[in-house]
Amino acid sequence: MKLNWKYASIAGAIVMAAAAPLPASAQTVSAASPDTIAAVLTARGLPSELKQQPDGNPYIRSAFDDMPFLIALMNCDAQKAQCKTVQFYFGFNDRKGFALEKLNEWNRTKRFARAYLDTENDPVLVMDVDTDMGGVPKAVFNENLDVWLGQMQQYRRFVSE
Repeated sequence: MKLNWKYASIAGAIVMAAAAPLPASAQTVSAASPDTIAAVLTARGLPSELKQQPDGNPYIRSAFDDMPFLIALMNCDAQKAQCKTVQFYFGFNDRKGFALEKLNEWNRTKRFARAYLDTENDPVLVMDVDTDMGGVPKAVFNENLDVWLGQMQQYRRFVSE
């Protein structure tokens, strides 16, 4: 059998490219490393403050366009570390008893972020991102953050109508 050197060269180049280290811009973001999430927020000019809930679960407090929001680090181990997922969270505490029909309308007509009434009857918006299995590329996390920020702006208008 005769080896086609042209295809062998291309295959070798592909193997070499796959083995090369990723550039800094392709770093991953992971709930297991909250500092990677904080770095994305800071690079976007958003505040980032790592906090803990009373039960020890970690979260990041941030804000965008005068709207405070949280990024809860979830599915953590027993030591409240090595988290696997994040949940973006945005809520109103001055809209008690917001109509369920309106929230159902949001959930029926929008994608990615879901709305509900929390245990205090406040309308909230949440969006989950899975960063398990080594994290997600920074560009993917940034795209999810873009979606989240856009959804927050739309939800603020929706709840204020």
